[in-house]
Amino acid sequence: RETGVADGVFDPREVDVAEEVRKHTGGAGADVGFECSSVPVVLDMLIDAVRPAGTIVNVSIWGHKPEVDMPSLVLKEIALLGTIGYAHDHRRVIELVEQGKIDLGPFVTGRIGLDGLVSEGFDQLINNNEQHVKILVNPRA
Repeated sequence: RETGVADGVFDPREVDVAEEVRKHTGGAGADVGFECSSVPVVLDMLIDAVRPAGTIVNVSIWGHKPEVDMPSLVLKEIALLGTIGYAHDHRRVIELVEQGKIDLGPFVTGRIGLDGLVSEGFDQLINNNEQHVKILVNPRA
């Protein structure tokens, strides 16, 4: 909510996220869910929260092969898509940031110099992806 990109935020430590999504969608479930964390339990949660014939879009880079609950995916006829390209999305997102409708600050989880790109950047994103979203690299630091 604080970033301006959601109507509701559900903490899985406090509520059953899939149940809350169904409450907010008249029992149907979400049309689309985005997996951005590379955390297996989140993928399972999305499979539960997305409506039958819904879509899950994976936009994260997994550092390992995840287990996927294929029976649930198939029985609910969920489309699982993967993408790394955002060719047509940048312009609109930049406009929303410029208008103050999206705050990117909470997404920045680290700042490093260029000399730490591998050890403090890539390695952290791959091996500690539960802690990091975006790590900014300052080539002058």
